[in-house]
Amino acid sequence: MEFNKFDNEYYVLSNDGANNHPLLAWGAVDFSPFLKAKPIDEENFNFPLQLIFDEPYPIKYEMADFHMLATCYTVSQKFKDFLEKEITYGIQFVPIEIKSNTGEIIPNYFVSHFWNRLPAIDKNNYDGSPVNNFGTIRNLSKFSLDFNLLKEIPLEKRLIFGLAENKTLVLVHQSIYEAIQTENLTGMRFWKVSEWDDNAMFR
Repeated sequence: MEFNKFDNEYYVLSNDGANNHPLLAWGAVDFSPFLKAKPIDEENFNFPLQLIFDEPYPIKYEMADFHMLATCYTVSQKFKDFLEKEITYGIQFVPIEIKSNTGEIIPNYFVSHFWNRLPAIDKNNYDGSPVNNFGTIRNLSKFSLDFNLLKEIPLEKRLIFGLAENKTLVLVHQSIYEAIQTENLTGMRFWKVSEWDDNAMFR
């Protein structure tokens, strides 16, 4: 596979897999608006939205600044404040509360809805299943970014974006990645696109 400049400028964002960071799941919430590539009308929700700990429960949990939530992400107040300072397009924060398996309520967290999704994979340069009728690549093993598409988009509109072809992957520009490294934020790992594959979490 050939890689281009953007494959080394963008990082795949994921959780760090620490055993003491609880897994999260939706409570009694209609989360379908979070699956759409557009901002959410928060007036349609009854607040507070609730997330719950998912099994297996850690013996002694520690909340991080970043947790994965299916195809979404949950961030702390600290991480939210940082992202709002750095990014002005394509991300929305919806307040939630988290309920532990013992009933403890954990406040000051947000679901980060990355509604800016770009069809940014080079369709002639990736490993995975064919693109289906919905523009999705269900089994993505490795990929390169579409340089010609991204270079036409202003940087401020692609600092962070979700892949339209694979809704579980969010990409972070190098400038944001470097800023995150100075903030002592917890719970996340990064791989350059040129170094990522579907086994990255296990390396």
